[in-house]
Amino acid sequence: MVIRNLVQEPLPRAEWVQDDQWEAISDAYGRLSAAVTADDRPLIVGSAKELVESVARVTLVAYGRVVADGDEYTKVLGSAHLVIEHVIGPAVPGNHPLRQIPGAAKKMAAQLRELRNAYGTGHGRAVVHEVTDEVTEAAVHAALLWVRWALARLHTVLLGAVSPLVSDLQSGTVFYGGDLEARLEAANVPGLEQSEQHRLGVAVGQRAANETNNVRMEGIRACAKQPERWPDAYREGVVQGLFINEDGQAHAYAAASADCAAELLQHHSAPERVLAELSTVLAAASWSLAFQYKHVEILAAMKTAQAKVPSQAHEIWASIIGQLETRAPRGER
Repeated sequence: MVIRNLVQEPLPRAEWVQDDQWEAISDAYGRLSAAVTADDRPLIVGSAKELVESVARVTLVAYGRVVADGDEYTKVLGSAHLVIEHVIGPAVPGNHPLRQIPGAAKKMAAQLRELRNAYGTGHGRAVVHEVTDEVTEAAVHAALLWVRWALARLHTVLLGAVSPLVSDLQSGTVFYGGDLEARLEAANVPGLEQSEQHRLGVAVGQRAANETNNVRMEGIRACAKQPERWPDAYREGVVQGLFINEDGQAHAYAAASADCAAELLQHHSAPERVLAELSTVLAAASWSLAFQYKHVEILAAMKTAQAKVPSQAHEIWASIIGQLETRAPRGER
């Protein structure tokens, strides 16, 4: 049978898939291969369904989604498919072949539950059904078509997964030219939930405030080139991250924080609200050692940047400067 050759080909492993996750997929694929070699037809059908479910669960876990062990097969498959599909981007309509072809593969994989129920292992039976060549071939082809597509797409999904990206931004991972641009593109920032947009923006702002030039250029300055691609929640998060560090302290990069924040606010729908919230946080925050040491330069940069701030937010920007000046050591205001 042709399927004997198919199950000998290695599956594509996506970068950032953990070893234990890949072991789960490899174990399921190994059982399918062994069943095909032994021509154990009920096991072929059952193992094909198990392989798809394993890949779907790994996809969700690797992406940071919570999945219960009791969730039914079609739910897990559908949720995983949505996670992978999002990387196509919102510009591709639902009836485009790039969506229809993977969608058809998912529909084939979804039918494996019914095939397993009728022919496969996993159920005690009162009647034994004949498992024909057609049944086993349909099961293996349906499984591998979706699995191979999913694993290939998973590389791009994990490239843009928010939690690993935030972790790398916070941990000091080196971002070479083009790295953050590629990961933000893969993250499909406009398609994220607002809370995720905001969380990602905060991490970018905080890393930029620690003087990482590539992050500043690709995660902040890029917003001015294509403003429609960068939603309000992301911009708001970046502005906060440019002035508040991970410890909740006032912290900024004198050479860039104020200017970048003012530039980001230009395309925000409510810049005065963003600054009002920043003002509240700054009022309750202690100052980092770097902010204490550089506050004169930071305040001077904020005064210079005020010309870039949208007119409706000038007053609140000025009040933040005044608030910080009143907290400065005497003789240094």
